[in-house]
Amino acid sequence: MSRSNPWRREPFVPFHFLQSELARMLDQYLQPGGQASRESAPTDLDPTGWTPMIDVYETPEETVVVAEIPGVDPTGVELSITGNLLVLRGTKAPGELPEGQLQARERRFGTFLRQVMVSNDVDFEASEADARNGVLTIRLPKKKAAKPRTIPIRPN
Repeated sequence: MSRSNPWRREPFVPFHFLQSELARMLDQYLQPGGQASRESAPTDLDPTGWTPMIDVYETPEETVVVAEIPGVDPTGVELSITGNLLVLRGTKAPGELPEGQLQARERRFGTFLRQVMVSNDVDFEASEADARNGVLTIRLPKKKAAKPRTIPIRPN
């Protein structure tokens, strides 16, 4: 009798776990003064079914994270911040299969977890997220003091 082992079923699960642990360690290392944060980053020991692909870009006003979550109900996506770690977590349901014999199944289903390190310059209270056509866009505006500005030089 063989036992079900999620690590064998999904070959990338160990890498996802390693990625989340490295992100947590970096979060602790990058805290001001080199001290570990009092709030530890979330770790997820359950294997994930898939990982959303993301783009992260920064403008002088904000940091924007764009995640592809096709087929996911946006109301079921959890966004949270711990320190300067943005966490996206949710589930994609497999849906109903029509009658007949399954010939191929390549689409990914199940839980997902994606962690993104963001700068400390973000004003998390003013953050916004919207989902449209399977794309989640998270806007993280920068704090007023963090925005670059020029300093005029007065002649003598």
